[in-house]
Amino acid sequence: MQKILEAKHTLWLELFFGAFTLEPSQKEILLDFAMIEYRHLKWIAKEIVKNGQDFDWSREEPKTQFADTKELLEYLAIKLAGMSYPEGPLFDRIRSDEEYMRFRLQRLAKESSQPISAFSKELCYEGLEAKSIQTLVQFLFEEIYKEYELILVYTYAQLYTNEARLGLIFEDLIYESFYHLKSFAHLAAKLGILFVPREVMKEVYKFERLSTFLQEGIEEERAAKEQCRALSQEIQDEELRKFFDFIDNQETYHIELMQEALEVTKR
Repeated sequence: MQKILEAKHTLWLELFFGAFTLEPSQKEILLDFAMIEYRHLKWIAKEIVKNGQDFDWSREEPKTQFADTKELLEYLAIKLAGMSYPEGPLFDRIRSDEEYMRFRLQRLAKESSQPISAFSKELCYEGLEAKSIQTLVQFLFEEIYKEYELILVYTYAQLYTNEARLGLIFEDLIYESFYHLKSFAHLAAKLGILFVPREVMKEVYKFERLSTFLQEGIEEERAAKEQCRALSQEIQDEELRKFFDFIDNQETYHIELMQEALEVTKR
């Protein structure tokens, strides 16, 4: 089951980050498929935990370099065809989902093909000066990894908690991190610096004390707020400035959620 989990983890990332190389309509299809793969990942991990075993978020190295979008879509369709699962209701569902995904990806590959610029490192963003672009690039490299890490940490913690309120808080935080990851990946692709975050070390999500993790997480969120505020002040583009103000305010509520979770752990 751990090996299946690793393969699914990689497939999830290839679909998610591959989406940002495509035109808008195709992009949304791949993002939807990526979210289905995330649910598969979570369900498989839940089965492992239910059977009294542990798991980790190890993965294979995602493939990101393709000549064009047609090659990417064909690769993903072939990858889905090569997935193998044991019998049972969960895996029947997964096989059915992936059969449909494969069909759609094959159709998309025939519809159009375009060059991929998301990894070009062009570092060009209309309306931004070089200094602002460099500040934005540094922020994205840090925050894309952070949001990916948080999704894995909160999912792992959610699967091991029996406290309903904690589970709901983790669900909210996972949803928020997905939105931030999607937003930051979109900006990175526009700049030509899209990347798949490095693997998260086991020590990060297999923490000894949840309360310590939450307290440290609150401090990280406060630091992220400062970064958003600094970006908002430096960047002249009104849309981007408003976006980072928006993210800043969301981080404020994340701190409230984490403080609530911290209180639950003290009961």
